Amino acid sequence: MANNKYNLSKDYQFDITVTDNTYAGKLALPYVTAAVKSPDTIAKGYVRQIDGLNSKAVISNLGVSDPVVAAACAFSSGNDTSLTEQVLTLTDMKVNEEICRGTIFPTWIGENMDRNGNLPGTFEDFLLSAVAGKAGAHIENMIWKGSSPFGTGFLSNDGTQDEAGADASQLKDFTEVDFANALAATDILTDMASVYDAAVGIAGLTSKPGFGFYMNAKTYAFLIQALANAGSNQGINSLGVAQSFEGITYFGFPIYVCPGMFNDVIVATYKENLVFGTNLATDWTEARVIPTYQFDGSDNVRIVMNFALGVQVAVAADGVYGSTVWT
Repeated sequence: MANNKYNLSKDYQFDITVTDNTYAGKLALPYVTAAVKSPDTIAKGYVRQIDGLNSKAVISNLGVSDPVVAAACAFSSGNDTSLTEQVLTLTDMKVNEEICRGTIFPTWIGENMDRNGNLPGTFEDFLLSAVAGKAGAHIENMIWKGSSPFGTGFLSNDGTQDEAGADASQLKDFTEVDFANALAATDILTDMASVYDAAVGIAGLTSKPGFGFYMNAKTYAFLIQALANAGSNQGINSLGVAQSFEGITYFGFPIYVCPGMFNDVIVATYKENLVFGTNLATDWTEARVIPTYQFDGSDNVRIVMNFALGVQVAVAADGVYGSTVWT
C-alpha cells in the first residue's frame, strides 16, 4: 500500500487541488446545462425548450377557424383568425453546496479510475458534475409540482397535490377529469379511457403532432400491470408478464413518463404545448468552485451555480388534466 499513489489516507485527501474558478456565460454551459437539462422531462424532449431568455418570453399562438368563404371578385376577410399570448416568466435560481473533500475523494476515485489506474476527470469537474446531477433531479420535481424557489409548475404552484394548487398551476385551464379513487392497476385502463374521451372532445387536440399521455413512473407501472393482466391474466398475445412493455402506446399515442409528476395524475396534451424556458446561452449563467479550505481551516469546497428557469403553456386550454384532486 505504501507505493499506491491512490492510497486513500488523509494525506492524499488533503493533497487534492481545487482552484478558484468561475465559469460564466458560455463557459458555464457544460455544468449548468447538466443541471438544467438532465431531468427526464427535458432530456427526453417531452416539452418544447426555449433557451437564451433574459427575463420573459411571449409565446404567441395563431388560431384560424373556418377560413373558407364563397368565391367573389372582391376581397372579403372571414375574420376567423385570433392571436393569443401566454407569458413565460423566468425565476432566478441558484445552487449553493458545501462539500468536504475528504468525504467525496473516495467516490471520485471509485467512479473515475479506469483499469490502468488513470483518473481522466479532474476533481473539480467531478464535484460540479455530481452537484449538477442532484440539481437536475430537484428541477424535474419543481417544473411539475412548483413550490419555492421555482414558483408555478405545470401541475401546482406550491408543491402540494390539492385542488388549490392545481387551480393555480400552469395547466389550470385544461379540461378537468376527476378520478374517483387513487390510481391502481385494477382501474388504470378506465382512468386512461376517461382522459382519452375528454381529449377527443377538444377539437383537433389528438391530431396535434406529439400528442400523448403524461404520467409518472408509478402510474406507468400500473398501466403495464394492467396490460399484462388483460384478457383473463393472459396479457398481449397471451404472454402475461413474460413480455417487454417498452415504448407502449395508448391507441397509438405515446406515453411520456415524467418522474417529477404527482401520483394519481394523467395529463393529455402535445409536446409543443408545454414550454420550458431558460437563460442558458446568455451571460447570466454561472458555475463556480470556491476552495474555502484555503481560507477557513476546513477541508470544504463550495459549489455555486446561477441560472433562471420557467414553464408555461402555449395554448391554455389545449389539454386534459386528470387527477384525484378535482371535486
